[in-house]
Amino acid sequence: MLNTIHNPKLMRIYLIPLISMILGTMTGAIGILFILDLGATVFEINLITTISSAMGILIIVPFGMLSDRLGRRPTVLYPRIITLFGIFIYAIATTPSHLIIASIIGGFAGGSFFPVLLSMIGDVAKPEERQEAISTFYLFSSIGMFIGPIITTALLTMPQMTLRTIYQIVTVAQVGFTIYLITQIKETQIKQVESEKVDYKYIIAQLLKEKYFLSVILMSFLYFFFNSIMNTYIPIYGRLNLNLSTAEIASISTFRSIAIMIIRFSSATILSKLSNKTLLLSAIFLGGITGITTFFASNYLSIIIIMFFTGLSYGVVLSLGSSIISINSTTKNRGIANSLHMATMGIGNITKMITTPIVDVFGVSVIFLIGGITAFSSALPVVLKKSKT
Repeated sequence: MLNTIHNPKLMRIYLIPLISMILGTMTGAIGILFILDLGATVFEINLITTISSAMGILIIVPFGMLSDRLGRRPTVLYPRIITLFGIFIYAIATTPSHLIIASIIGGFAGGSFFPVLLSMIGDVAKPEERQEAISTFYLFSSIGMFIGPIITTALLTMPQMTLRTIYQIVTVAQVGFTIYLITQIKETQIKQVESEKVDYKYIIAQLLKEKYFLSVILMSFLYFFFNSIMNTYIPIYGRLNLNLSTAEIASISTFRSIAIMIIRFSSATILSKLSNKTLLLSAIFLGGITGITTFFASNYLSIIIIMFFTGLSYGVVLSLGSSIISINSTTKNRGIANSLHMATMGIGNITKMITTPIVDVFGVSVIFLIGGITAFSSALPVVLKKSKT
């Protein structure tokens, strides 16, 4: 499982999701609470958490093209610099409108830079070790997801610590992270001949004709709609319906991250015993069960159990979806394929905006039933796909 960490080029790439997720989940664990504390409504919460994703969808595919054409390194550095500006605004924000501005700025980062990193993995790793390299990549990511909420929870036990202080700490850390990227990350893409013309419309059209690709992006759209419901509304449900403390809500992400880390660490063993399709369907059905079960959650213990199993589901779905894309793509279309896949996840995430009137009328708990049903439906593209994944 961890054989690829001995490759220095891959190890430098693995450290990026580790550090990125530590910083991202430090603020992610308290993000909804911070927005609520600034007086935001449910609509404003959904707007703030959606704008960046919506803008990223428009930019992420061109980024994939640029990473294939101009190189991976520039398209790794640029998003982090933009993200730094966005998190700085969060650190000084006093109203929800300031967070809307921060989300707009964050949108110009082109969404997550993970598609480019996955493409770098594909460039550096040998064909026979790509799936292991991607699993290790996501393992480092999940370790970061585990560490971040723990740090935040520990900090919140200090009397002098506030939610804003955590954003200020992360801002300083993001500066150091940007310096690491500038000094340590090298180009992995082999330069294409300048005169060589690339027809990206043709590449995209060909990808959309591939059965494997269509099944993965349709599944991802539905699953990530469910995932966005869980991530957005569980903190709200915990604060408004269950009266959980700030530290308790911040700690919820830790249990999800533990599950993701466990499943990614053991993925190589599991994959050797189960087919990709069987494992993917099992994870999707587990996600559907957790969504529906959340409707009945009544205390902190039930929430953390739900989040643990949600993490198991998420860890498998994201890792296997990315592996299928990477294994079936080529050097020329890998950046576009990963970007289209990530854009589909983003579209699934922003679809949660349609849930705002439902929550306003029926309350927060009902939305988890919708999320669970959507998760179950994401299995259909996988079930209907006949070819081997």
